[in-house]
Amino acid sequence: MSDAEGTPTGEAPRLSTSSPGAPIWNNFISLAGLFIIVAAIILLLTFGLFTVISPSANPYIDIIGLMVLPGILVVGMVLTPLGLVLRRRKLLRADPTLKLRLGLPRIDLNDARQRKAVTVFLALTLLMLPVLGVSGYHGYHFTETSSFCGLTCHTVMEPQYAAYEQSPHARVPCAECHIGSGAGWFVKAKLSGVRQVLAVWLESYSKPIPSAITELRPARDTCEECHWPAKFFGSQLRTRVHFSPDEENTRREVRMMLKIGGADELLGRAEGIHWHMALERQIEYIAVDEGLQDVPWVRMTDHDGRQTVFRSDGRSHDEPPPAGIIRSVDCMDCHNRAAHLFRPPYESVDLFLDIGRIDPSLPFIKREAVALLTGKYADNDDAAARIRSGVKSFYEKEYPQIAASKAAAIENTITAIEDIYDHTFFPAMKVDWKTYPENVGHMYSAGCFRCHDGKHVSADGAQISSDCSVCHTFFNKVEDEESTYTEGSFTHSMNLFPHPTLRCEQCHTGGRLPLCRECHQSGEWLDQQGKERFEPRP
Repeated sequence: MSDAEGTPTGEAPRLSTSSPGAPIWNNFISLAGLFIIVAAIILLLTFGLFTVISPSANPYIDIIGLMVLPGILVVGMVLTPLGLVLRRRKLLRADPTLKLRLGLPRIDLNDARQRKAVTVFLALTLLMLPVLGVSGYHGYHFTETSSFCGLTCHTVMEPQYAAYEQSPHARVPCAECHIGSGAGWFVKAKLSGVRQVLAVWLESYSKPIPSAITELRPARDTCEECHWPAKFFGSQLRTRVHFSPDEENTRREVRMMLKIGGADELLGRAEGIHWHMALERQIEYIAVDEGLQDVPWVRMTDHDGRQTVFRSDGRSHDEPPPAGIIRSVDCMDCHNRAAHLFRPPYESVDLFLDIGRIDPSLPFIKREAVALLTGKYADNDDAAARIRSGVKSFYEKEYPQIAASKAAAIENTITAIEDIYDHTFFPAMKVDWKTYPENVGHMYSAGCFRCHDGKHVSADGAQISSDCSVCHTFFNKVEDEESTYTEGSFTHSMNLFPHPTLRCEQCHTGGRLPLCRECHQSGEWLDQQGKERFEPRP
């Protein structure tokens, strides 16, 4: 007995098919695979649309758009035929004589069961589309955040992200500096992103990660979206605070006027530091090392096209330039650590002493903190344990009364020193403050002295000046006057004779100060009392 639609009474309606035999398509694994394929295609289209309309690109979005989603699509494409094979094997195991067919359904909406199935499918699809679209939208924008760039590959990017969080550019997204806008750099970022992801996946990346300065696009396309060298002018008053590694942690201020200068003479004299960025001239240099620290050749082109070459390698100016990396000076050649600065331990301890995170009344704390920070440790946990025991044992042994009366201050100091270590040393990536020298200034690395060393000479004998007054004006405190300063030359806290031309970074390495006797074998390094001014702990 049959009903009006031809279905035997008491049986559930079936999808009509074009040929007899047991169908193998209607199994859970194949259906799940088809669902995954549909979802992956929708997400790929969503991410592709966001990529096209996004004003900037992020190389790390390739992890989602070029690897994760295609991988999900491949999973679906594997599951679908796998389900067919397993279904076929199961049916033939039960009955080897059974005729099998793919059995794709022939949809007939007059069939009540098919109408119900189609209705459920459309309803689920309509629900899935907005869910996938919204999740894809938020997923895409999450991949553009700096936290995604810094935390997705945690071990690899930990040093850069830790430095970035404490930089003046901590609210500027990574992509705005590393990529910027435009189709050309968008494509380059995509290709670079794939290479970087594969390197992380295969663990073939170098430790430490090389500096990216030679791979970044010119600063005029990125930095100058916010900073405009042509409009820089005037000078800035800076006060540098230093603490001596002596028992009193003697505080000393160095006050100077930095001649910022600029290129637009309608706003101020074109002089000083940003004279290098004056738009009517071009400065090029050749570095013979990948870190751009050894610069034997410099060429300046004036607004009228006249060129002057300065060399420090002793070769004739008529000879070809040395082999190396040639660059036109832009912001990044000096501000090379604008968003990823690893402050030297010596400077970090000075800062923490000045703001009170390290108690300056603790005897020799400057010396002890720097010595402990620059020790050799297996990892951060080992460093934290040995820094804690080092500080405590020093005061318990040398100053037991202070260890008892200032226990809270010592505990806060230990926490501060550990914080400095965590933002300066990254053993897993072989990174510390010396890995990426900063070129702004010349205190702890050559910086300005890469060119302004007095050794770069032109064909007519002119030198690139090394005179401090080119960029600084110092103010020295008048004796017996509390707040009176007078303009003058820089005065060091120690008598540098016979080293008046010694460069700053040759002694100020960022770690402990070297002992004079480490270089000198005679007694010429002693003062009138036969002692060194400071005796840093080895």
